[in-house]
Amino acid sequence: MSQQYLAGIILIELSLRYTGEIPQKEPFVCVVTGAVSEPHKRGANKLIKNRDKYYIGGQILSIINQNAFLEIGEILIVFPNEKLIQRFYRPKVNGNTILLTEKCDQVCMMCSQPPKNKDYLHWDLYLEAASLIPDGGTLGVSGGEPTLYKKQLLQFLIDCIELNKNLQINVLTNAQHFDKNDIDKLLILNKNVLWGVPIYSHIASQHDQIVGKEEAFSKLKNGFNCLLMSGSRVELRTVLMQENYASLPKLAKLVSRHFLWVERWAIMQLEPIGYAKIDWPTKFVDTTLYPENLEQAVLIAKASGIHASLFNFPRCTVPPNIRDSCVNSISDWKQKFIPECKTCSQKNSCCGFFEWYNENSGYKSVMRFEE
Repeated sequence: MSQQYLAGIILIELSLRYTGEIPQKEPFVCVVTGAVSEPHKRGANKLIKNRDKYYIGGQILSIINQNAFLEIGEILIVFPNEKLIQRFYRPKVNGNTILLTEKCDQVCMMCSQPPKNKDYLHWDLYLEAASLIPDGGTLGVSGGEPTLYKKQLLQFLIDCIELNKNLQINVLTNAQHFDKNDIDKLLILNKNVLWGVPIYSHIASQHDQIVGKEEAFSKLKNGFNCLLMSGSRVELRTVLMQENYASLPKLAKLVSRHFLWVERWAIMQLEPIGYAKIDWPTKFVDTTLYPENLEQAVLIAKASGIHASLFNFPRCTVPPNIRDSCVNSISDWKQKFIPECKTCSQKNSCCGFFEWYNENSGYKSVMRFEE
């Protein structure tokens, strides 16, 4: 994402332009390092950082983007013909994600990244870069819908963990393309891969309406069966909106009855971007005014032993008895804190707000916690 200035806050840049000539003309992977590379990065191309200057192959590079600073240990993919650097892995963050494609076979009414006919299928580069991630690191794979390229995706994931055995990979998918022929490969992946799968309602027709696809719920059930039979790790994901908020406690009962095998149920606040911005007042649920259904759903899930987590909810926007379910989930490149957060005692454990959050159309009752 290019750097932008919103409300006086700088978004962290993930795509950088540079000037300077590089001997290599084909895209390649490199690691930002000082004079000496670390052991796990032997053999990798090096982009040497010396204060605010960068060198590769003896040539000096200048980053065009204002206020962009690469960190030691970052893994980059460089596209010389485009004079473009993609930041593949930043060691100090937990939101490193490959955007594999922007194509999707659903049109979710609240999609934060509406589908486009674009792919970024640099499999070999991604594999090389993933092999350099430090031991115990985590990588995300997202879209669009990654399983539109299911055969290549599954093989890529298998290759990743063969090269980097302790790598954890989180894949966001609608899970509608799995079938019994995939179970053997899913078995290989079940220790390293967590599949993030959305379910928006206990009512099939309501789920289908939200995702804009007929028979989506039915196909989702088949996908869940494959994931269950392969012992796959699954995180259920439910985005909160007015369309499904009234039925959230009933969805919690469904999850508690049929999904005791999942690793976590993530209930997610709406992100004010993409399709969600369209008719925002008719989609957004202000849990500072109407917390009851959220509270009830979390308590139902917890009573059944389900690990329920609240993503993208600032801690002050949920009832005190479920506040421990809040996760610091908003990636640093799109996170901000509003003035009320400045002296809040819980700021360090809070996700804050999305960079594009508008206080005039958001929560009506935001508070800060005293020491």
